[in-house]
Amino acid sequence: MRTIFFPAATLVLLATTAVATATESLQLTGNTMGTYYSIVVDSPPQSLGDGSALKAKVESTLKEVNRQMSTWDETSEISRFNSSTSTDWFDVSGEFAMVVAEARKIHELSDGAFDPTLAPLISLWGFGDRRDKQIPNQAAIEEAKQSTGMKHLEVRLTPPALKKAIPTLQINLSAIAKGYGVDAVGNLLDAEHLTSYVVDIGGENRTGLAKSSGGAWKLGIESPKGGLKRILQLTETSVATSGDYRNFFEIDGVTYSHAIDPTTGWPVKNPPASVTVTHKSCMTADAWATTMMILGAERGVEVASKNGLPVLFQLIQSDGSFTELSNEEFKALPQTEVAESDPDVTDTSPAPNVTDTKKNTAKWFPFAAAAVLFVLAIGGMAIGTMLQNKSIKGSCGGLASMPGSDGKSICELCTIPKDQCTNAELKEQMQAAAEKREASGQQA
Repeated sequence: MRTIFFPAATLVLLATTAVATATESLQLTGNTMGTYYSIVVDSPPQSLGDGSALKAKVESTLKEVNRQMSTWDETSEISRFNSSTSTDWFDVSGEFAMVVAEARKIHELSDGAFDPTLAPLISLWGFGDRRDKQIPNQAAIEEAKQSTGMKHLEVRLTPPALKKAIPTLQINLSAIAKGYGVDAVGNLLDAEHLTSYVVDIGGENRTGLAKSSGGAWKLGIESPKGGLKRILQLTETSVATSGDYRNFFEIDGVTYSHAIDPTTGWPVKNPPASVTVTHKSCMTADAWATTMMILGAERGVEVASKNGLPVLFQLIQSDGSFTELSNEEFKALPQTEVAESDPDVTDTSPAPNVTDTKKNTAKWFPFAAAAVLFVLAIGGMAIGTMLQNKSIKGSCGGLASMPGSDGKSICELCTIPKDQCTNAELKEQMQAAAEKREASGQQA
């Protein structure tokens, strides 16, 4: 809410605790996949101690995901597959093959909107480096499209392997792999009999069973205007948000998203401010959140309802105002409107460099109405943000892992606030466009 979560709509982990019935929780934090991870385990057993042994297992799990699917690691499975020009079967791990198989499934269910093979188009539009943003000619777009397309990719699960039909084909799983990482950590916690938890990696979240108090986990959906829009009360459900309220650029007065429509080769014009998707699998929610950005609100709601996916779009109007569009599946989720002074709402998102702590959540209760901890997400997406002037965290549609000329993803677009953007040219465009939108909103 990716997806975690963006300049327009962020998912923030919340907890409610009565002072008289305080329960202990264990929180683990660290860095992974160019962003952060945060885990909260409710009522951990004493044998877990300070959680250091569990943290080691979590990080080992995440390192394995990176070893398989990180485009930053030249020795990873995905990097070796991308650099290969062979059109024979290429052996991969079972986990990697499973993620690609899910990507293919969503590609088909979305009529091609979800496509992890768009690296040539991302580069052509200048999203991966410091080049000036300008519209390429249609001939160049068509040429780049010749090296893209899921139709050129085969996957088999037994024995696990991938096969490209054209030597130049490359894949980027950043719009689904982070969600898979959340699921992998959730599965680890389940195997450790720690079944009541929230796992967050860069803004993609998965909840386990209800807390020992019987209450559900609370996840807040952020408004593009700042603050929380509503609170979802969930168990055994994953949530992802993708958005483009500040992740855009403008040319000749037209706003372009960083999400590229694979059918046209063009960035999505005037995209939704954000879209939130829930699903049992975080991997699936992560991929669909990006997909919905490309489909747009009307078509997205139709496709989501057809596939039984709860979805919420937040849309920016021409006068700067915001509206919502959701389907019946989303409306049926347990949720509450947010009262600005609700003293029972506490943000449990970790601040940067927070050390792991076993804490009594009641300690933080008196501060709930006064502040929300700020999280600077590194490199991909994040959950836990300031309630004002923050970047949405969520699915990046592949852009976050596209290295720029300085070795970083382009402004870490999915989470880095515009005033910290490392790309000077895009930073200036983002700032100017944001000021223009804010001014038009005030005039309205």
